[in-house]
Amino acid sequence: MVRVEGLEDVDDLVYVLDRVIEAVEPGRLLGRHVRRAGGRLFVDGDMLELGGFDDFVVLAAGKASYPMAAKMLKLLEGRPVRGVAVLPHGYKPPQSLQPLETIHASHPTPDTSSHTAGQKILEYARSCGTRSLAFILLSGGASSLCVMPAGELAVEDKAAASAALMRAGASIEELNTVRKHLSAIKGGWLAKQLRCRAITLILSDVVGDRVDVIGSGPTAPDPTTYADALKVIARRRAEVPERVVRHLEAGARGAYPETPKPGDPCFRNVRNIVVGGSLDAVKAAASALRRKGVKTLALTSMLSGEAREAALLLSAIARDIRRAGIPLKPPAAVVAGGETVVTVRGGGVGGRNQELALALATYLGDVKGFAAASMGTDGVDGPTDAAGAIVTDRTLQNAAEKNLNPEEYLENNDSHTFFKKVGGLIYTGPTGTNVGDIVIILVLGSGMSAGPATEAAG
Repeated sequence: MVRVEGLEDVDDLVYVLDRVIEAVEPGRLLGRHVRRAGGRLFVDGDMLELGGFDDFVVLAAGKASYPMAAKMLKLLEGRPVRGVAVLPHGYKPPQSLQPLETIHASHPTPDTSSHTAGQKILEYARSCGTRSLAFILLSGGASSLCVMPAGELAVEDKAAASAALMRAGASIEELNTVRKHLSAIKGGWLAKQLRCRAITLILSDVVGDRVDVIGSGPTAPDPTTYADALKVIARRRAEVPERVVRHLEAGARGAYPETPKPGDPCFRNVRNIVVGGSLDAVKAAASALRRKGVKTLALTSMLSGEAREAALLLSAIARDIRRAGIPLKPPAAVVAGGETVVTVRGGGVGGRNQELALALATYLGDVKGFAAASMGTDGVDGPTDAAGAIVTDRTLQNAAEKNLNPEEYLENNDSHTFFKKVGGLIYTGPTGTNVGDIVIILVLGSGMSAGPATEAAG
């Protein structure tokens, strides 16, 4: 599944990345929390008599919609099921999800197809009655794939605001604080439309697995306010449309209702369950490395902040492994998961994983015997067709031979172009899952280069 362009002797890293994607397959993760036994469904300790319901509604949105919906249909086999699955443009389902409708919508920037998807989700939610049981299947990307602009806003206003905040380096929490206050579906508003028991099963791509942030929390209480959204825009100095600012200012004055808060009655019959996330990816990577005989430190599943700053921290750990044998003696590996951001200042093309990898190459330029990968588990890194990149102790040498200055590409946020010329881009295509990013650094035995060392590690 994982393919690396223009780089050899990184088989061990490719093996580990493949194992990560397998481990976070959404149907497998969902099945850990939901099982069927005859006419009963067991959901994280709750037992549901399926005979107590005569209408089963499945609403799936996000990059993992297909496998999550397919698994849910198997669990509800033999029952009257209806609903919709919203998939990203370009994702071709292996099989039909009938009787569910299938809609393709836009990511990472919403458009009219996203509006159509949002309308359809709300239509099904409003149609639920007291004898309905609704399953909302939520995964990363849902914020863009399903939109319903609030007030007098248009889809274009939301798209422009999201794009401006991402360029300004806003975290996902900051981004979704604003999104929720521009929406009639996010920030708990979907829960307001439901008149039945509902279970939201969530595949997390958010650091810390906060249910109010993942997919902008359509069925979760929202602790943020219009005033908070305005503070995010001011803090990030994001150039959002004037109509967005006016809407948020009006909301802060009370012209629009606040998003549903903790304690709101609409959440009494809604349960939000995180079925998987970054921690699963980190554990899978560490397990695969240990099976290869590599001592491994599973550092964190909550890596965040600027990609370059994260790379600086990780490179410092790698240097200590090589220099002093702490916290592990080489050959050893460090694994981290989470999601970083990039504040775009240059005019190049790249993504947070490619930028992190390029930064690692520059910070570890004089260290012998290392190889590192940074990859988005969804198979998409920024506005590129790559999932991330791999660098080794030969990356800077290869760049020098081509008269390329890595630091210039880094300053121009042009990591994709750099790796196109030097090699190291990771390709997976859409993986059908999304639990954030995975970063792996291998520090090999003294005097060993990345190629022979990966063989030794196996």
